[in-house]
Amino acid sequence: MHRLTLFSVIFAATLSSFAHAGTPEAPAPAAKSGGYWRISGGLMHRSLGDVEWITGSRSTLDMLLIGSGSNTAGIDAIGPADAYADRTYRNGFVFRDNGTEFNGDTWNWGYNDSAQVSGSTLSFIGGNGTAATFSQSENYEYGGWSSDLDGTAPYMQIEWIMPVDESLSWGWQGGLSFMSAGVANRLSPFSANKSRTDWAISYTDAYEFGDSIPPMAPYAGSLNGPGMLLTNMPFSRTASQVISGSELVGATNDIHAAFDVNLWSLSLGPVIEFRRGPFSLVASTGLTLNIANWDAEQNETLRITNAIAGPPGPNQVGATTFSERRFRDRDNGTDVFPGFFMQAALQRELNGRWSVNVFGRYDWTGTVEVEVGPSSAEVSLSGWSIGAGLGYRF
Repeated sequence: MHRLTLFSVIFAATLSSFAHAGTPEAPAPAAKSGGYWRISGGLMHRSLGDVEWITGSRSTLDMLLIGSGSNTAGIDAIGPADAYADRTYRNGFVFRDNGTEFNGDTWNWGYNDSAQVSGSTLSFIGGNGTAATFSQSENYEYGGWSSDLDGTAPYMQIEWIMPVDESLSWGWQGGLSFMSAGVANRLSPFSANKSRTDWAISYTDAYEFGDSIPPMAPYAGSLNGPGMLLTNMPFSRTASQVISGSELVGATNDIHAAFDVNLWSLSLGPVIEFRRGPFSLVASTGLTLNIANWDAEQNETLRITNAIAGPPGPNQVGATTFSERRFRDRDNGTDVFPGFFMQAALQRELNGRWSVNVFGRYDWTGTVEVEVGPSSAEVSLSGWSIGAGLGYRF
């Protein structure tokens, strides 16, 4: 609002001067033999260099925790395939009898369903083995971003002016300005997941009974017999797996990064003024001392989702949980940078004391280097300014 008011005054004054161009202009005050002081104040808009931010993340794949699962052979009930054993299946049994250790056969066996017979082969299903398989992946997108750093800055300057003649003056100029500005950005460069698939393992044991005809199912032999003989060890064992459950852990991060700076600029240098009627063109250049008090912060949240499910099917049950991990990194400091400036202003006298002006300026300053945890940034404080103000001569 202040900046608009100052520009409005300048605009109105300029229109007034052109509207009375055809009428005699009130004579400007005659140049004094000595110098005079002029103090000015107003607002300027400073556009500094870019904030170049390289975003790093504290989130890692190792932060995703997943169960170890189970890996077991599960053959306790059916015994090893290469040794004599008492074997209990889901659809029958093959036990040892008193003669098994001598000839390998047994009549202490039984089966439940005639579908287990195929040609001269009798098959049994049993065992309760488990297995777990794992997969994982992570993705990290480039987290670089940049943003302009600009803001409104009030300023004051004081000048000592020595007229040379009615058109030319020279002198010295000192100034002070203050600017407060900041930038922020939000991004999500990291994602990862881990998964585990659980398997249930069962075994099919096949037995040969040769030319014999097995008894009708269901059938159960006994320890003492007699009955049809069956070899106690299967001639083949085949494992099969079905999914019995799963676990999936996924994660994404959310990063909020911010940089704020308070910048004081002191300037001092020579000034030259060219006057024509009520208008003056003022040029100045010189040295600056810039004090930058800055603060940089990065807040990161890692959101983790853990989903556990039972066997696939219409009655599948599961549970999903959510958790977060938070990280905060901060860096701040105060840096002092010498610099250089150039400024050009257009000034119009309102009367013998008061004047209004507009100006443009460029400051060559330094660069702030920031380390915020895993992230880094460079902030250039050099840049353009435009402004307007009101001056008083005394």
